[in-house]
Amino acid sequence: MTFEDKIKEMLSAHGLFENQALAIVKMTKADKINKPMLERWRDEVEDYPQIILALLWSSAKRAALEYIDANCPKAWFRPLFTEQENGTEL
Repeated sequence: MTFEDKIKEMLSAHGLFENQALAIVKMTKADKINKPMLERWRDEVEDYPQIILALLWSSAKRAALEYIDANCPKAWFRPLFTEQENGTEL
């Protein structure tokens, strides 16, 4: 599975519709912090250390919050993007 497909899948698993997930992936790709990944979004996730996906997911969550706040601030799934595994907020 490519990085792009995996991030879309993860966003959808957190309650987003496909069109919303696509918009957030686009935002994530455009984020200057992800410039080193620009040519790697179509690469297979399994070909890289797991930390790469974790870093992209962190960036995608930030983009998701930006998207949610601008387009659907009362979405039931917003908290799924603010909580980290240890229960603290981003």
